[in-house]
Amino acid sequence: MSQNEHALQGDYEHKLDPKNRVSVPADWRQLAGGGMLRLLQSSKYKVEALRVLTECEYDDMLKTVDGMENWTPAEKKNMKGKLHSRCQKATMSEQGKLLIPKAWCGRPGLESGGMVKLVGRGTYFEIFSLANHKTMKEREDAETARLNEEVDFF
Repeated sequence: MSQNEHALQGDYEHKLDPKNRVSVPADWRQLAGGGMLRLLQSSKYKVEALRVLTECEYDDMLKTVDGMENWTPAEKKNMKGKLHSRCQKATMSEQGKLLIPKAWCGRPGLESGGMVKLVGRGTYFEIFSLANHKTMKEREDAETARLNEEVDFF
């Protein structure tokens, strides 16, 4: 079975409940809930988001650091340490509700009771406020239009 059969794909709009939980789409739960999840505050196209990493994505990030041939061992150790320190383990209930710690909601602009956008990225997904998603999507679409001239997918 290929990894693509269980890729986190599409985007969904959901409400962040008063306890800062969001429903993870049912078709994402097998990949997203099958192992440890980690939250990472990050940005996409200079727009703040909350990245939800599967074990596979987290491992790939660590392997990327290990593969940086022009980095010294100290630089690799520093980058891995920074990644570990900026991640937080996340829990998802049996009903597919992902709990986002309250302290992690402010920076990416997430609000209890507010609407959020979940965007699948293959082996991870991102959570945006609706305003941040709109801005990110405009920037992403501009880059995609430029890149599509070479691959002609869309």
